[in-house]
Amino acid sequence: MAELNDLKKFDTFSLFSEDQLAEIAKITEKQTFKKGAQIYQEGDRANHIFLVTRGLVSMRKIAPGDTIGISFESREKGDLFGTACFMKPQEYTLNSVCMEDSEVMAIDADKLFELFQKYPEIGYKFMKEVAKIYFERYKIAKRQIHAMVKAPTIITALPG
Repeated sequence: MAELNDLKKFDTFSLFSEDQLAEIAKITEKQTFKKGAQIYQEGDRANHIFLVTRGLVSMRKIAPGDTIGISFESREKGDLFGTACFMKPQEYTLNSVCMEDSEVMAIDADKLFELFQKYPEIGYKFMKEVAKIYFERYKIAKRQIHAMVKAPTIITALPG
């Protein structure tokens, strides 16, 4: 179980009352990982949502048989990841790899859903925070796509 004060340190939980934070703390545990450790793998059941409390976690796509993957994003202190637990089929879509020694708070997704059923206000507030995070990520992705399309590209084909 996480400490109430651990959750209070992060903006994601700033809207919650003491009682609400206490409920979330009951279903949250701290986990530590060494540099290079994988927190979860693409295709695993998304049974936790994570908050980075220390370190850096890379979100990657690695094709079967490849040793090098594409890093899509990184999560640092205060960032949530693993939100696939909120969407069917509740499977992680990327691999999460620690780029340095890291600590995360893992929130049990099934118990979080139960908490949302019992206290809809907590669910509303939490999902509102998740929506804000994803909207920011969407805006960043749009800017990146725009920059790629805007940059002049020369494509040449060789004969034969």
